This record gives sequence, C-alpha cells and structure tokens, in this order.
Amino acid sequence: MQKRKSFLLLLFFIPVLMGNCSYSTNHSQERDTNVVCLNFSANEYEELLLEIRHMDSTFHFSGSLNGNSWILEYPCSLYEKSHSFRFIIPVHADTIDMYFISFKQIINNDTIKAPQYLFDNVDTVIINAGKKIETNTFRDGRLLDDVYFLNDITDKEFLSSVELAANSGFITYILDPDYDEVNNRFAKTVRKYPDSHTLINFLFRLRDQYHTKDDIKKIYDNFSDKQKQSYFGTGIREFLSDSTVLYFQNVLLPAWDTEIPELIIKDFSKINLVISSASWCASCIAEIPLLKKIAGELGDKIEMVYVSMDNTTTVNAWKKLMIDKEITWRSVLCINNLKEIKEQFQHNYSLPGVLMVYPDGRYETIEVRYDEDLRKLYEIAGNQ
Repeated sequence: MQKRKSFLLLLFFIPVLMGNCSYSTNHSQERDTNVVCLNFSANEYEELLLEIRHMDSTFHFSGSLNGNSWILEYPCSLYEKSHSFRFIIPVHADTIDMYFISFKQIINNDTIKAPQYLFDNVDTVIINAGKKIETNTFRDGRLLDDVYFLNDITDKEFLSSVELAANSGFITYILDPDYDEVNNRFAKTVRKYPDSHTLINFLFRLRDQYHTKDDIKKIYDNFSDKQKQSYFGTGIREFLSDSTVLYFQNVLLPAWDTEIPELIIKDFSKINLVISSASWCASCIAEIPLLKKIAGELGDKIEMVYVSMDNTTTVNAWKKLMIDKEITWRSVLCINNLKEIKEQFQHNYSLPGVLMVYPDGRYETIEVRYDEDLRKLYEIAGNQ
C-alpha cells in the first residue's frame, strides 16, 4: 500500500513539475492533503501563503513556486471545520507584515469582489488568476490587497463564496426592516448551491441572530443531505432541536461598597447589560473606556451592572478599581458565590463578558468590542 501511495503521489507531481496542474473531481481516499494550484500570467511574488480560518484556530501553509504557478497544500482534515481561505502575500518591512489576494467575479451582471473564499473539497483545485487588475491601499499608503479577475471558474464552492460576499445582507439584525427579504434571498441562494460548505457554515455562525428557529429551518431545509450531515449541518440540526430558551436567573449578591445584598438586575423595564469582570483581568480593565462611552450615550435607555468575579484575596483590589476608575454603574460581588454564578452563566461565562438581558428575561451574549454587536445594542436600545 505504501508503494502504491508513493506511486500515486509521483503521478500527481509529474504534471505539476511540468507546469500543468491536473484537476480531479473526486476526493481521493489515498491522499491526506488537498492542493490548490494558483496560476498567474506572470509571477511577481517572492512568497505566498494559504490562510485557512478554522473553528479552532487559523492555519498558514507556505506555497511552492513552479514557473508562474503556486502550489499550496493543506490537510484534508481541516476542511470540515473551515470558515474560509485567503491567499496572503508576506512583506518583510517595518510598515506592514502581509497583504492579500482578492478575486473579482461577475455574479448576476454585477462585478463582486471576494476577499475571502472557499474552494471545492477535492484533490486539486486550479485557479487561473491571469493578470492583476488593481492594487488597493489603506489611507496611510499601506498595501491592502492585489485583485485578480476570474472569468472561467466553475468551482461551485468558490462561486457560492462570491455570492455570499455579494449578499452581505444575509447578516440579519433583529430590527432589520428587510429581515424577511434577506432570509428569502439566502434561501434562494442555498437552492442554487445546495451543497455549499460556505453557506451552511455561515448559517451555523449566524444562528443566534434569527427571530425564530423556523426562520433558520426554512433556509436549512434547502441544503443537500450531505451538508445536513456535515459538522456545521449537524450543529444547526442540534440547535433547531434544542427547545431550551435561556432566561436570566436573578440572584442576590452584595453591593461592592455597602455589601448589602441586592438583585443583579433591579429594573427589567429596560435592556440590562450584565458584565462579568475582575480586578486581575487586563482585558476587563482595557474595556472600561468603551463601557463608559456606552453608559454616557445609552445611560437613559439601558441599565448596566458589573458582576465581579474577584475572590477573597482580590476583592479589595476590585473595590479600589471602582474608585480609581470612577465607575458610575452598579457593581455586585460574587465573592461567596463564584461557583454558582459561573454555573448560572453556563457556556456564556467569560472575562470580560457581557450578557444582554431583554425585558422579558431572555438573554444573549454580545461582544461590545465588535462593531457588529455594538451596533446591534444601539439599535435595540434606540427602539425601546
């Protein structure tokens, strides 16, 4: 078997060394790597990396140059949990350490740029990039990406990635007036690409943003059986079958300054931000200016409360922090209830962590340091 495997690998690399990449439509059981062959009309790069954004981490794989063709290999096992690919051009300079290759493609008579993409999960994918059509820079003159136009690609996974880029409105917000239209467009695109890893991965990551699980199911039902059985498809199916609704369990904890017990949430008539933090958490302290900005701009629309995760050895540092940082919102201590509070937060516990609790008691985790979540908070608070 080992000799046969070596022979198959040799058969594959002979045409590569001759400057021609072969294309296989069936994923070989003999191979443990996939290959992306990126062809340019003229090569101008000294180094090229393939970046794979993955559920667990981000991976980089160096390419090898054969004429104007870059050969990049990655383990097949990464594909199942991958989010997206992109090609990185390392630059060894003081101002920037890398920039990227983006592709443009015509979709529905519109020219769409895809900065991130996926390809079919096959032995070898060939991308004929041709000539570079533009180079983009940041305002300070730093390179952003080189852009190539693809006009002969039939890779359906890549095409579904481009359609995802074209329909950035697939990102649903609870108050989006075009919510139903966006969902219908997403479902229509899935019907066009029912076997798309890109689209089912995106639905999986988006699942908490839908009004109802029925809205998710209407999209999910359009995927192929193969994708429904995939890692992301299984995750969506489990999410749909879970009837558990998360409601905040209000408990009494001592106030930081008086140590008199009080409820974590006192007023359910507004949106409440329950913020887990600690004196020893550098990220928590770094987040304070942003929280002060939120408190200043939304102070009459929301309630904020700190839940300190400090123990008996650090609680005095927390009290000092409240004074030194001039914190204006409430703060309660978990000093005697750390285990119980962590169980209450279940999988949503983190430092720093923010739970957005709705007036009916439902809650969800948000990350106020992300523009998308911060915008959602402001939209919901502004429409109360």
